[in-house]
Amino acid sequence: MAGLGKTLGGAVLILGIGAATIYYVQFGDSAGATPAQGPGRGGPQRALPVLVAQAEVGAQPIEISAIGSVQASETVQVRSRVDGTILEVHFKEGDRVNEGDLLFTIDPRGIQADLKQAEANLARNKVAMGNSNRDLDRQNALAAKNFASQAALDSAKSTAGQAMQTVRAMEAQIEALKVQLGYTQIRAPISGRTGQILQTKGNIVRSGEATGLVTIRKVNPIAVTFSVPQRHFPDLRAALDAGAVPVRATVAGQPAQTGKVAFFDNQIDSATGTFSVKAQFDNEGDVLWPGMFVSVTARLGTEAQAVSVPTAAIQTGQQGQYLFAVEEKDGAKAVKMTPVTTSRQQGDRTILASGLKGGETVVIDGQLRLVDNSRIEVRDPAAASGAAPARQNQAQKRAPQG
Repeated sequence: MAGLGKTLGGAVLILGIGAATIYYVQFGDSAGATPAQGPGRGGPQRALPVLVAQAEVGAQPIEISAIGSVQASETVQVRSRVDGTILEVHFKEGDRVNEGDLLFTIDPRGIQADLKQAEANLARNKVAMGNSNRDLDRQNALAAKNFASQAALDSAKSTAGQAMQTVRAMEAQIEALKVQLGYTQIRAPISGRTGQILQTKGNIVRSGEATGLVTIRKVNPIAVTFSVPQRHFPDLRAALDAGAVPVRATVAGQPAQTGKVAFFDNQIDSATGTFSVKAQFDNEGDVLWPGMFVSVTARLGTEAQAVSVPTAAIQTGQQGQYLFAVEEKDGAKAVKMTPVTTSRQQGDRTILASGLKGGETVVIDGQLRLVDNSRIEVRDPAAASGAAPARQNQAQKRAPQG
């Protein structure tokens, strides 16, 4: 009986504790928060702090930005056109040379000997041609008096004709040898910068060898090629029809170079959806160098009434790009999620193709916690920028010294 009493007592105690818990959960503490006021119970939404800026309407340049590759405007690999030994190299690697400057001298003695022999043969053949012509004259005179046969006359004509053709062949051979002799002095075909000397003094070179002697690249002017998406093709073509299209190329730590579009390719690459554009630069000071990668900006014109917002306002979601526009709602500031279509970026601002008309206030900082219709509190940009240093100073004051 004593054990049964203890069991009943414990059950009553448990039931009492459970009833008290249910009462507390249902009715709460009379001094606590009401359901309307507690967090997550339908109470007034807390305003979220944000930074804002204006959507502006005004003239904005229409520009194309890309990464370009610098190329020499002209490139020539110098090769020997005759066989022989290099007697002299008349320049140093990296020199600036002008068209016509002497670069290499090839041993000319073999060609000179052939030329002398050909000239001697020509003189001998001219003597033979003179004899043939005189014999022909005699045969013509005898034939006129019927003292010579037609066969003798024909033979004299044939001999004289062969002698004349032999002389002409020898003259052509001499001309070719003189040309070959001129090739023993290799001159610069273009003006530019020389590269590495691939065949030095004393080496035997042959015409038609795959290995050249040196490569010359023209760097004044110089070219920059870059790829442009096909959506810009009509704008670029229209700009070129209207006049020169200026292009700016920049290299880190160097002054910007200004040039103009010289050419665009006659087809669009179907694999990439881009087409190639070439710009030409005077390249004063040799800032641009073949093989460099540079930032290129081509200006196609100006859009008079362009709507732009700070690039920080643009957000990207599953449905595309959007931003938060500020509006008045129930006497407070709230945000509206607004889909936008961007056209291009100009500095720290983005040009919009659609979505805003201009003059709207947009959120540029604090978007991570925002949803459509969120209440906001506009922060002072100066106070926001000074908050971090202030917090850092407070932390330093609280830190133990020594």
